[in-house]
Amino acid sequence: MPESFPYRVVVEWSDEDSAFVARVPALAGCAAHGRNPESATREAVVAARGIIESMREHGDPLPDSDVNTSYSGQLRLRLPKSLHERLSRMAALDGVSLNQELVALLASSAGARVDTSKRLARRPRRRQSGTR
Repeated sequence: MPESFPYRVVVEWSDEDSAFVARVPALAGCAAHGRNPESATREAVVAARGIIESMREHGDPLPDSDVNTSYSGQLRLRLPKSLHERLSRMAALDGVSLNQELVALLASSAGARVDTSKRLARRPRRRQSGTR
C-alpha cells in the first residue's frame, strides 16, 4: 500500500506547456508536468517528497496538511429566494425531496453517479388549468 500523501495536488491543463501541470499548493513552487493527469500527479508527489525531505534535513518546519479526510456530508448554502423556489418546483415535478434534487444536480455537475431512477422515471408534466 503506498504511503499516504498529506497535501492536495491540483492538476490543470497548460496550453503554454502543452501538458498537464500538477501543483502542490502547500509547497510553494512545487509543480510537475505530465502527458496525463495521473503522470503529472505522480511527478508532483515525487518532487514534493524531495522538498519535504530537504526541509526535514535542514530543520525547516513542514506546512500543515491541507487534506481534509473527514466530511460530514452536510453544508449550509445560501441562495436567492427565486432560485430556492425554482429548485423546489423542480423537485416537486420530479417527485423527490429538495435535498434529493440538489444532490442529483450537484452530482451530475461534478461528474459523479447517483441513483436518479426517480428523475428518469419522471411523470410528464401536467398542464395547469387555463394554460395551453
